Amino acid sequence: MKSASLLSFARIGLAGLMLGLLVPVHAAGKPAPQVSVSLRGVAGQTLEQGEPWRVVVRLDLPRGSKETLVLAPEAGTWAEAIAVELYPATDNAVAARAEAVGKPEMSQATLDAKHIAGGLWRFSPEAMQAVAPGNYVLRVRLAIAGGSGWKGVSSAREISVVVVPAAAQPATQRMVNRAHDLLLLGQVEVAAATVDASLKTSPRDYSLLKVRAQIAERAGNPLAAIMCLNAANFSTGKKTAGQPPAEDIELRDRFEKSRRAVVASAPPPPAWSWPPAEVLLAFAQEAKDSAFIPAMPPERAPSARNEIAPAVATPASPPPIRSEPAPVTPAAPLHEPGAIVPATELNDAKIRSDLAGQWAASAVAGSQYGRTQYSAAQATGAPNISVAGNSPDAWCPANKNTGTDWLEVSFAKPVQATEVRIRQNDTVGAIAKIEAIEPDGTAHVWWEGIDPYKATAVREIVWFAIRVPKTAYLVAKIKVTLNLAAATGWKEIDAVQLVGAAP
Repeated sequence: MKSASLLSFARIGLAGLMLGLLVPVHAAGKPAPQVSVSLRGVAGQTLEQGEPWRVVVRLDLPRGSKETLVLAPEAGTWAEAIAVELYPATDNAVAARAEAVGKPEMSQATLDAKHIAGGLWRFSPEAMQAVAPGNYVLRVRLAIAGGSGWKGVSSAREISVVVVPAAAQPATQRMVNRAHDLLLLGQVEVAAATVDASLKTSPRDYSLLKVRAQIAERAGNPLAAIMCLNAANFSTGKKTAGQPPAEDIELRDRFEKSRRAVVASAPPPPAWSWPPAEVLLAFAQEAKDSAFIPAMPPERAPSARNEIAPAVATPASPPPIRSEPAPVTPAAPLHEPGAIVPATELNDAKIRSDLAGQWAASAVAGSQYGRTQYSAAQATGAPNISVAGNSPDAWCPANKNTGTDWLEVSFAKPVQATEVRIRQNDTVGAIAKIEAIEPDGTAHVWWEGIDPYKATAVREIVWFAIRVPKTAYLVAKIKVTLNLAAATGWKEIDAVQLVGAAP
């Protein structure tokens, strides 16, 4: 597989904590470029013998400077004027030298108020194998002696690091670092195999799942990337407030954008781009993942997402959480004519902007899969799910394919109604009855029967709507009953909209 540079050198912005404080050296009355660095593949400034690591180098003007500096060495490129070296703490002999990743697009670089320069330097495993355990310092220096631009020397402040014996650090940390290094070299399939070997025994590990998501993205499989990131975020959900880190939200947005850009005629992604089945089985146990598994190659897809592979040790699932009971309604509700609205009339954008519609303000259910995520309350408010499939931001019953269940939503303003619209984001085809409930509890069955939905070739978010003649009574609540056995998979409802009659 061909190697690929991941960073462009000239005029780029680089994110990260800059560990190297600046020690500029002035020359010819000009301010010196500021040199700052940040480390990658390093935990607590501790390195493992024989393991690769990386240094991000950034060059820019001193703060407040309005000068323009041109880096134009007499020979070679400006990047070749940068030395990134590791020295023993008590010696001036170079222990290891990093190599620049890729080449700059131009031999010169210009630094001004709007432009910086920088890139990535890599210490290879071979270079680090020759470094004995002990205390070291990282030195990064820019030195230009001749040429038509700025001349002088500017260095980042030394960073102290410790090299420990091989295999002294946690195995997961080592695998994640190696995977990032392989991605940097363009060896995406090798990176996948490296991480998958660890995921088969640690399918809930956040760091492994996150790097696996990035591997899937590089392999051209954004759906697998989303699945891995979902699993990573769920793996830490019980230990945090449930909100993923900001950088994970940015990753998810990037993956979603890539997924939407995939055309129907595109060839399927390679089998190795999918995570091992153990990941999805573990996720199914904890989060009942319902991502689009049928598209996966047979050797990667679990045969049943609600079963656990014998090789994966997992705790027993908690019992279903029941929500508060709904107010008692009459045993014999009134039946009124109602008709299913054709799918051709249900446009997502038009429904969202319908001024006659109002979204549910509160909700209760027969059961719910989680106390907060997947709870009845997730079906209130406007739609907030953009992609079909499993989402903790929707209501989901505690059971999957057996029995019946119900969701009852209340609206802030009772109205004479003409229509109700139900937005389903996962496993469509199980709606069995729709009831409208007056403020005093009187129930009216608007529709009851077999959901006529037929699955399409491409999974999609589906609206189910019932239209009735303008009611003579006020509607305060809508109750949706599901036949869980009517469709195979976890049923989820994102939002419910009640349409009021025109005055």
